[in-house]
Amino acid sequence: MKLRSSLTTIALCLITFATYAANEKKLLADTNYRKDLPPEIENPECIGINKLPAHATLMPYANLKEALTANRHASSYSRSLNGNWKFNWVAWPIDRPVDFYKTDYDVSKWKDIAVPSNWEIKGYGTPFYRNIGYTFQKDFPRVMSTPPEKYTAFKERNPVGSYRRDFEVPATWKGGRIFITFDGVDAGFFLWVNGKKVGYSVNSRNAAEFDITKFVKTGKNMLAAEVYQYTSGSYLEDQDMWRLHGIFRNVTLWSSPTQHIQDFMIKTDLDAQYKNAVANISASIKNYGSSAIGSQSLVASLYDGNRLITTAQVALGSVKPGGELPVKLNFKVNSPLKWTAETPKLYTTVLQLKQGSKIIETVSTRTGFREIEIKGKIFTVNGVPIKLKGVNRHENWPEVGHAVTEAQMIRDLEVIKQGNCNHIRTCHYSDDPRWYELCDQYGIYLVAEANVECHGLRNRFNEDSTIKAAIVDRNVANVQSFKNHASVIIWSLGNECGTGGSNFLAALRAIKSIDKTRPTHYEGFGVGAQNPADLDSKMYSPILPYENPSAKQKVLASVEFTATDKSLTKPFYMCEFAHAMFNSMGSLKEYGEAIDKYPSLLGGAIWEFQDQGIWNRRDPNHPILAFGGGFGDFPNDHYFIHKGVVASDRSAKPHYPEMKHVFQWISVTAENLQKGTLRIRNKFQFISLNGFKASYTITKNGVAESSGNINIDNILPLTEKVVNIPYKPSTFTPGAVYYLRLSFVQANDELWAKKGYEVASDQFELPVSKVLVAASTTAIPPLSYKDAYGNIAVSGKLFSLLFNKANGAISSITNNGVEVLQKDGGPKLHLWRAPHQEDDIYANKGWDSTGLKQLVWKPATITVKQISASQVNVAVNLVAKGKNNFTVNHNVVYEISGDGTINVNNDIKTNAPDLVIARLGVRLFLNKSFQQFNYFGRGPMENYSDRKSGSDVGLYGSTIMQQLTPYEKPMECGNHEDVRWASVKNSTGNGFKVLANDNVIQVSALPYSDEELARTEYRMDLPESTATVLNIGYKTLGVGSNSCGPTPMPQYTVTAKPASFGYTIKLFH
Repeated sequence: MKLRSSLTTIALCLITFATYAANEKKLLADTNYRKDLPPEIENPECIGINKLPAHATLMPYANLKEALTANRHASSYSRSLNGNWKFNWVAWPIDRPVDFYKTDYDVSKWKDIAVPSNWEIKGYGTPFYRNIGYTFQKDFPRVMSTPPEKYTAFKERNPVGSYRRDFEVPATWKGGRIFITFDGVDAGFFLWVNGKKVGYSVNSRNAAEFDITKFVKTGKNMLAAEVYQYTSGSYLEDQDMWRLHGIFRNVTLWSSPTQHIQDFMIKTDLDAQYKNAVANISASIKNYGSSAIGSQSLVASLYDGNRLITTAQVALGSVKPGGELPVKLNFKVNSPLKWTAETPKLYTTVLQLKQGSKIIETVSTRTGFREIEIKGKIFTVNGVPIKLKGVNRHENWPEVGHAVTEAQMIRDLEVIKQGNCNHIRTCHYSDDPRWYELCDQYGIYLVAEANVECHGLRNRFNEDSTIKAAIVDRNVANVQSFKNHASVIIWSLGNECGTGGSNFLAALRAIKSIDKTRPTHYEGFGVGAQNPADLDSKMYSPILPYENPSAKQKVLASVEFTATDKSLTKPFYMCEFAHAMFNSMGSLKEYGEAIDKYPSLLGGAIWEFQDQGIWNRRDPNHPILAFGGGFGDFPNDHYFIHKGVVASDRSAKPHYPEMKHVFQWISVTAENLQKGTLRIRNKFQFISLNGFKASYTITKNGVAESSGNINIDNILPLTEKVVNIPYKPSTFTPGAVYYLRLSFVQANDELWAKKGYEVASDQFELPVSKVLVAASTTAIPPLSYKDAYGNIAVSGKLFSLLFNKANGAISSITNNGVEVLQKDGGPKLHLWRAPHQEDDIYANKGWDSTGLKQLVWKPATITVKQISASQVNVAVNLVAKGKNNFTVNHNVVYEISGDGTINVNNDIKTNAPDLVIARLGVRLFLNKSFQQFNYFGRGPMENYSDRKSGSDVGLYGSTIMQQLTPYEKPMECGNHEDVRWASVKNSTGNGFKVLANDNVIQVSALPYSDEELARTEYRMDLPESTATVLNIGYKTLGVGSNSCGPTPMPQYTVTAKPASFGYTIKLFH
């Protein structure tokens, strides 16, 4: 006993010593790693050294002609430093080339890297995808503490990119000031010019600008930048995106005179009638010279194109050397055309600093005349209540990561505008400066968000004084940089940093001290009296209240409650809603109806615009459009990167037509379909429908029968007009299916769409008298059956069916001598689907606990009856067992006719009637030669019960492979709602048609089974197809949006209650 005790004591001592040694080793390692680390990197209070204060995005121009372009990069005083730089990358700061900035340091053997770019995209280091959390060890303010060994950061502790290039300073710039602007560097960097240290910057999403006059000379110069992947500022950059690094935006060298207009702000103020305007201008003049200046003036001129509209001038006081002078002036404009997202009219304001008649400096900006007000709970632009219908957008393209080009920005705006969006939230940082200029031009209402998110630590920084300056600085930089953009209508303080605390209150005060003309937003402030911002906000609220919630829960949970609660006094904005991850975004229609219905519901931004996949081509034999973990990155948040209404390449996903239809600004409602009377509503807030053309088409069984034009002239904003479509239901063929479709297209070219682009449509099923089916007088071929060898064979003239008596399945269908099914591939009850993210969070737990995926069917009871010479009925009684005593009873009757018609009636009963199931239907496995799929139902893209508004009923067809929706992670897909019939054929036309017995069914035809889809990680890893898998459904569970939001609404939920349904199979002969 004493020996055992002694051994135990020794073992404990050894464990304690080992633990102590490990901790000591870790501490020593952390110390060694930091011994050569610049102290600024882990100092949260160091937000920059020698960095110039943020100001309006501007550029001096050589003359008025240049200024009227308002193109900073076309200025004679601007030089792009984009292009190839010499580059070196190391995984640890201790391994960086410390002296690389010296002019005699040889970098000739270094490789080139393109600027702008992310170094990970160029093959250096590891891209990370994170939604919540950090890629380094959390140990604020440190970023180099030792993480677990499985972390990628264990081996790549804090990568450093060393950049070098030469540049030229023109002789014509001599005597002026020389500046360099980095529009985006992730995450922090030191700068040297000609071997001299210039400064340091953090905040990867706002411009870092330095005055390098004293460091440069005319002619050739050398520039060096040392970029760190992590700084203490990285704790505020925990956004839901790929974590990519390097110099990823433009680098610009530029010059100004020694008397410089260093900042200005233009505030447009409309009169009480919103007709005439005053432009109030505040500017700051900086004297970089060695002597005082005086007798100067500042002239402000407004141009419409090249035409001068008005001008104003103010004399300046003396400005001492190194001093700054604030200046104010204004001009009046009679009846300017107003800027809105629908009418994005822009003028050009030119500011000129003059000495007598001599022009010292010229700067300019585009100006939109608009005024934002909140009237009670109503958000208005130019006195008119508006609605925001839009998306959250990250800066990301699969080929370039975060180094997004202007052409890609324009493509984004085209797709967004074509989808009927008028709003974008810049989640969750300041975007490239060019983006705001384009949004002014294209007509977008921006919620401009600051580069602040600490989702992985939430409330950790609410009261931390060491990081307060950084939070305030990032908000100030956001406002100062983009304050002159008409498109910016709301300032957002950041995202998912908890409740904000005193640090966010300080940021709010700083914003208001600069700009009181725009409302403010921060979702973390909450809803109600405690919210100091101007908008109430809550992300991912369901439309309806949960059952029996407390009053507080109602406010937090329900859009409807929040929009109608009289105790709330502010507009309500859904900064994120309708989460679009993979196969999702259910009930957008109901959100759209709520936005239109409730005046105080401002609207919101879908999460999110695009999937954020990036290409991993590091293995040339296996390129993948990666999600988290696709580069071996750890930790990661895996599939969560794919949440867009469009794919990473901006091709439309099934979510896109749904968004386009729900957000459309022209709607049609049926007044009286018997008489052809409809009501057209113009939901635009500022334009009539004169810029559009309308037409109608009437189809019979999916084929166009008649069409015509509709007069929509002079339907003014927010008004309606009743129109009559010339048709008579009395002339319709009884029993046929008629639809009326109205289409609205652009009458002229727009920046974002060509003439003829369809902006809105609506479809209505027309009333048709039912037809009584008369008994066929055509002789039906005879039919017989045999019961032998464990099978029941039913044979007709050109076809035969074989029933497996052991399991009750149709094991074979031979039609015209061709086998249609795989073995035992006939209709089997199918209640499961390959789960998508929403299912995993919601219903899949129930599917797993009941064994819904792998039900075990007991031997069947089969009864055969010859009804007539041409009809045989086969009744099959089946019982399936799952897990935890889950039981399914399935009774099915096949009424088989000699002409190849098989009428199928199903009765289902389970012992868990409240269990949410994926679908109520059957599945068939067909031979893979059956590759042509046609149907009369909703399409052409997949649609589901809670995501089908944008899918018209029509005739559609494709190959089976084309029915597979290309989600990067394979999953349930391809469903079509409201199907009257569907057919599957091979290349010779052999096959069959499935018809709805009672109104409509849901159908999908895919090259893979749910099981194959569920077990495959990447789409490109799907195996070669071995079958065509046909699902015939009575009901299908809605997709919801509960990967980050509400579950499917009750009307779109399918449970295992007793049910009966039928369909008919008609073989082609």
